[in-house]
Order: sequence, then structure tokens, then C-alpha cells
Amino acid sequence: MPNSQDLAKKDLSHVNLATANLAGADLHAATLRDATLKEANLEGADLTDADLSHANLGGACLRNASAAHANLADADLRDADLEGTVLRGARMAGAKLGEVQRAAAAAAGAEFADADGDGEAAGD
Repeated sequence: MPNSQDLAKKDLSHVNLATANLAGADLHAATLRDATLKEANLEGADLTDADLSHANLGGACLRNASAAHANLADADLRDADLEGTVLRGARMAGAKLGEVQRAAAAAAGAEFADADGDGEAAGD
């Protein structure tokens, strides 16, 4: 999929994009609910206001991506690379995070309201 493709506001629910190269893609306000993005390259992608609830982002590269105000509730982010990711206002209640990802998300401004406690699903 070309990096310049505009996927803003598209409904990509339940789509399998595992290992896809979406570096720099415009996914602003896209719906990726229940999508599989395992080990996908989303480096520098715009995921602002995107719905990634219940998405599998395990091992995905989100380095320097913007996911401000995104819905990541119940998403699987274990082993994801969140270095430099903007998560200001992102909703992450119930998200599956390893300790490193949880610390990076908290430092980047993610909101864990309604979460079930520290380290949820860490090490699962």
C-alpha cells in the first residue's frame, strides 16, 4: 500500500493489515476497530482521532506517530514501539500493554480512566 495513500476517515474495521507498511500514512479519524495491525509499520503515521479499539497492534512500530485523541480502548499494544508517539488525550482503558509500553503511553499523555489497575495484561 503506497505511503502517500489517504486513508483518513475510512472504515477499515476488521481489516487484516498485519506487517503492512503504513509509514507516514494519513489515517486521521479512520475506523480501525478490531483491525489486525500486528507488526505493521506505522512510523510517522497520523492516527489522530482514529478508532483503534480492540485492534491488535502487537509488535507494531508507531515510532513518531500521532495518535492524539485516538480510541485505543482494549487494544493490544504489547511489544509495540511507542517511542516518540504522541498519545495526548488517547483513551487506553483496558489496553493490553507491557511495562515499557505502559510507561511510554503514560509519559506521552494517554488516559487510562476506567482501567483495571496497574500493568493490566502486562506479560500476558
